[in-house]
Amino acid sequence: MNPATQADEIGTVEQGPLSAVLAALARDDPTAVVAALDGQLHHGRPGSPAALRQQVGERLAMALAEQSGRVMRWIDALATSPSPTGRQVACLLLASHYPIDPAGVLRTAEQLAEDPHWEVREAAGGLLGSLLDRDFNRIRPRLEVFRNSKSENLRRAVVLAVKYAARRDHPERVPDLLALLQPLLRDPEAYVRRNLGPYTIGDALLRVDPKETLRSLREWSRDRDQMVRWNVAMAFSSAIGSFHWPAAKSILERLAKGPEPLVRSAVAKAMRRCRQRYTDEVEATRLRWLKDRDRAATAELVGPLKRR
Repeated sequence: MNPATQADEIGTVEQGPLSAVLAALARDDPTAVVAALDGQLHHGRPGSPAALRQQVGERLAMALAEQSGRVMRWIDALATSPSPTGRQVACLLLASHYPIDPAGVLRTAEQLAEDPHWEVREAAGGLLGSLLDRDFNRIRPRLEVFRNSKSENLRRAVVLAVKYAARRDHPERVPDLLALLQPLLRDPEAYVRRNLGPYTIGDALLRVDPKETLRSLREWSRDRDQMVRWNVAMAFSSAIGSFHWPAAKSILERLAKGPEPLVRSAVAKAMRRCRQRYTDEVEATRLRWLKDRDRAATAELVGPLKRR
């Protein structure tokens, strides 16, 4: 978003949606804040842009700092708002309140991770990721509880939290993050695994510590569970994962022999993505697979290279 567009969507202190939010804050009226956000148009539809919600959350956190009674009233009002926008802003406000009431923040985060609205669940995943980054040793055991939940929403929240907590300045956390995710590799729910292999492992953990992540992927590629092997292959279908073709080649070679259509399709997708960066090497591998009885079916799924 360019600065001009951002200014149009967010407004200023004097005018625009932000001014309405600040006026509602001055009146100590959470409902009016939500109404101001929901009264906007974003991409031609009712709703507010993420940048505006982010700035509102930051303004609220600053204004309500050191007013624990007042901030809890705002959090309660926003977290139970009938508007998904209000519940998303609650996630932003909860992060700043964590040092004061960690147990209460975690309870509310769990409730919001189960929210019926997908954008609220995304915001709750981001909140849990922020908390995991901030208080790693305390939040990780709580996420282990969520990981074992019967709720696919809570299990997916763990996947999102790990993605958001993966930071290049903390590569030492990657082994623990991989261990946190490992049981979820077998999760049969598409809602959970869509974010696991391709994004949390492929785009986040491979970026932070490729050596440790690749070591785990090699180990997991030998697992008998097709869901595990699907996640391994899909890690190389991501933007970051596709850079690792030299290491991915032997892993995908092994997975390409599998009989399961689910795994073969994941390998094919990874091959196509890697071929965008390592065109000749990947295409040569595909052509060789076509002559291999065990891998020919996977090579057919990859499809021929389309030269431009």
